[in-house]
Amino acid sequence: MKKLLSTAMALVLIIGLLTGCSVESQGEKTESVSNQYYLYYLNKDETKVTKTRYYPEQESAEYMLQDLMGILNGQESSGENLPLLPAGVQLVTYRLNESLLELEFNADYSNISRTREILVRAGVARTFLQIPGITGIKIFIGNQELTDSKGQAVGLLDGNTFVEMWGSDKDAYRYDTFTLYFTDKTGEHLVAEQRNVYYKRILPRERVILEQLAKGPMVKGHYPTIPQNTDILGIEVSDNVCYVDFSSAFSDSGIDIPVNTMIYSVVNSLLDTTSADKVQISIEGDTEAKLSDGTSLYSLFSKNTDLILKEN
Repeated sequence: MKKLLSTAMALVLIIGLLTGCSVESQGEKTESVSNQYYLYYLNKDETKVTKTRYYPEQESAEYMLQDLMGILNGQESSGENLPLLPAGVQLVTYRLNESLLELEFNADYSNISRTREILVRAGVARTFLQIPGITGIKIFIGNQELTDSKGQAVGLLDGNTFVEMWGSDKDAYRYDTFTLYFTDKTGEHLVAEQRNVYYKRILPRERVILEQLAKGPMVKGHYPTIPQNTDILGIEVSDNVCYVDFSSAFSDSGIDIPVNTMIYSVVNSLLDTTSADKVQISIEGDTEAKLSDGTSLYSLFSKNTDLILKEN
């Protein structure tokens, strides 16, 4: 009787072990098929990268590389989303060296404006970094590696290269204190103004700073430096440079102050808060635009403390 009971208990234990293995195996399978992939676009204002779900027929690197390359080259507007690549820009070929993927674009890639190119670069990187086994990407224009505003190779792009350009919790807000620089009555000096702002977390801090600057000062004795109708067409931080693209209202400003005061109100306000150490300003994508006094914007601006009026 004891022998029979022992045999029965052994059978129960074996069945339990087999059942446990079965459940674990099913769990692994469920996890495998639950991988989430995305296609990336630009929003209609070309200010951030957006995404939609992508369901590959196969999850192999070879299949996804070919499939995503075809999708990227043939991408069209979808609702309020714009294609990641502008018209004429094509991904010509790719080279895979273990976990490093080299992407070669045609010469038209060089014509992308700097502010949009940073977003394109981010979208392209995120598109291909989600492929199994790929941990780094390099971008080429023809046989030349993509360079930054200083003419240096951009180098390896990985999952940590770009700050997050979207958020899943669209109702989440954050609270920040910014230092904004307006001008005094003479227009010759910058005056600092602290401003507490409560805003959606998905908005880049740089955009919030410029929007607050355009709203004008809230302290008596401080005066505006840029017109309220100035639109921010694009803004992004990359390679320690903050790229800002304004509408033509910025250069057509009716505000009667020296151009230097206007420029450095923007530059100082941004560099006080962001991770950048320089700012490049363009007008509707033109980095060589000139302001009313002939000042060229074809430059990287650093913070200017000489213009700041010292508090008594």
